[in-house]
This record gives sequence, structure tokens and C-alpha cells, in this order.
Amino acid sequence: MNLGQMLKIVLCSGLTVVLLSIACSAAMRSPVNQTEQQVSMTRRDINDVLKDHDKELLAIPGVVGVYVGLLPDDKTPCLKVMVVKETEDLKRRIPKSIEGYPVLIEESGVIRPLKGRIPSRS
Repeated sequence: MNLGQMLKIVLCSGLTVVLLSIACSAAMRSPVNQTEQQVSMTRRDINDVLKDHDKELLAIPGVVGVYVGLLPDDKTPCLKVMVVKETEDLKRRIPKSIEGYPVLIEESGVIRPLKGRIPSRS
């Protein structure tokens, strides 16, 4: 093996190491590799998100309520939108996520206040 071939091998090896280092570094910063704690630190509080978006969700015909809930895993916070009847139109109109939080549709039927009961204020 002559000096020129050895120089090519060393340069190619060095370039490969540099490129792999850059690729690995970028992958480690990817949101896919962030822990739940890191993701939650970069997102706004879900209650603030709900407060900023509840009026626009409630303005959609058929939506009767919105609240903070949990996904079926009972760990992950989400926004829940209560609707009189779940329809394809509502599925299209209600966003799948808001500010990074998943949005679930929940069919609740019509919600009416109880007659004859005045809420007490303590």
C-alpha cells in the first residue's frame, strides 16, 4: 500500500467519524428522543392552553363542554371536547391537537342545568 492510498483511507475514515458525530448529535436533540419531562418543560401548562382555546372550541356547533383529562393510559394529559353527538363534521372541525396536547372527542349528549337547584357559593 502506498502513501497516497493510506492518506485516502485516513481522510475517508476521519470524514466518516465527523459525519457520524454530527448525525448522532442531531438525533439526540430530536423531539423523538426527549423525555416526557423535557417535553413538558417546553410546553405551556395545559390549563393555560385550555383557557386560551375554550371559547373557540365552544363556538363550534355541537360542542357543549371542554375540560382537561387524561388519555386512556391514565398518565398523559389531554384536552377533552364534549359534544352532543359525535359526527364526521365535528371530527373534521375539532383539531386533533392544540399546542402539542392531544384532543379527544367525547360524546356526552345535551347538557342541561338541574331545575330548581341554585348552586351555593361558599
